[in-house]
Amino acid sequence: MTDETTAILEAPRFSIVRVLEDSGETLFRIFPRLLAIVLIIAVPLLVWLVLGGTSILVRFASVERLEGANTPFDAVTVVLMLLIVLISLVIQAAVSDASFRHLLGAEGDLLENLTRAFLAAPVVIGAGLFVSVMLTFAGFMLALAAGLLASIHWVLGAVLALCGMAGLSILMTKIWVLVPVIVNEQTGPVECFKRSNWLSEGNRWKVFAVILIVYVPELLVKALLMLGVPVLGAVFIGLLNILISGLFIAFNAVFAVMIYGHLRAIKEGSGTSELADVFT
Repeated sequence: MTDETTAILEAPRFSIVRVLEDSGETLFRIFPRLLAIVLIIAVPLLVWLVLGGTSILVRFASVERLEGANTPFDAVTVVLMLLIVLISLVIQAAVSDASFRHLLGAEGDLLENLTRAFLAAPVVIGAGLFVSVMLTFAGFMLALAAGLLASIHWVLGAVLALCGMAGLSILMTKIWVLVPVIVNEQTGPVECFKRSNWLSEGNRWKVFAVILIVYVPELLVKALLMLGVPVLGAVFIGLLNILISGLFIAFNAVFAVMIYGHLRAIKEGSGTSELADVFT
């Protein structure tokens, strides 16, 4: 039994500090494997970027956002965005398996992590794309409603925006452990949503606090990258963005697994032997 597992089983309630500590320790211990996972799974994207040359790297660096919103999306940009989403989901699946096995003290190996990730990929990708569409639609409707009300009275627009953000935040916490649930419990495309929602019930605001702690640094780094485009160039920022994005995806997946482990221990009192049953 690892130190992380022992700490989880000793905690009768969700502890933000303990989740962060366990996540940091896991990141430190399996970082080389995380880096290998990111590099291996991102091979298709890297090859396309190399073959596509500067124009693809510029798109990846999101230079269009700096040059103006009038630049339309073309087919290459759409495919690039879709490829990034698919690769991100598979990276999350592989890192979820590696992190959870480390949590149980069963180190496994890189090939096993990748194999389980690709076996779970159809459900992970399906659930991920559904969530992406759902969040995109919700964000669009929120922005549209807020814009309409803001033209009538800014207070109504602000209230609607805050309510909408609260709703989206709750939604995010409900689905935050989708990938660990799919990979580690081999759930289906419908059951995974029910399972994630049930696990997070009662601790959603604490889970949301961890999400904020994880994502605020990422948003700051991405903002700095965008500001650095005029100075360092779009190609360099594009390459740097690839590496940083992959690492953040892996880091976020580790945090999701730690949240999942803590929530499952709290809800089910799962010990190491019980948690290990999902692999048999």
